[in-house]
Amino acid sequence: MPDIPLAGLMPPAVHRLALKLGERARRIWWRWRKPQLRGCALVPLNADGHVLMVRHSYRARGEWQLVTGGVDKGESHEQAAARELEEEVGLKAHELARVLREPVEMHGASNDVIVFLARVEGAFRIDNREIAEARFFAPDALPAAMSEWARRYVEAALTHRG
Repeated sequence: MPDIPLAGLMPPAVHRLALKLGERARRIWWRWRKPQLRGCALVPLNADGHVLMVRHSYRARGEWQLVTGGVDKGESHEQAAARELEEEVGLKAHELARVLREPVEMHGASNDVIVFLARVEGAFRIDNREIAEARFFAPDALPAAMSEWARRYVEAALTHRG
């Protein structure tokens, strides 16, 4: 999600509303402009092999997803993945491995997405602004309310880890 100027000064509820409105505006812009994007998705695994999933405040309510983000100009997919992991859940990857690359159509934009398996340790932290909730799930107990793409990415990462 794009940075919102002075977001840290906004009350969390106002920030969440700004994120929702920004997401809607971004989707309209993408439908109109059809840009070429680069993105990343992460499947963070802790030492127990559990998958960290998040619920974004501005996306489908109740649906669990993965940490994702866009690749900034001059940034590699790997750099973006490490940055997004730290921004969204406050974790650093001590191992980052590519597991899948696929073109994804997103609201009119084409997105070159690389999925990473990220080995993490420690406790996550969320801001209750962009991320409403985060939780580790055992691979055999993933949430039912999970996007299809997230389920596919988790399966690819779990297969990759061996």
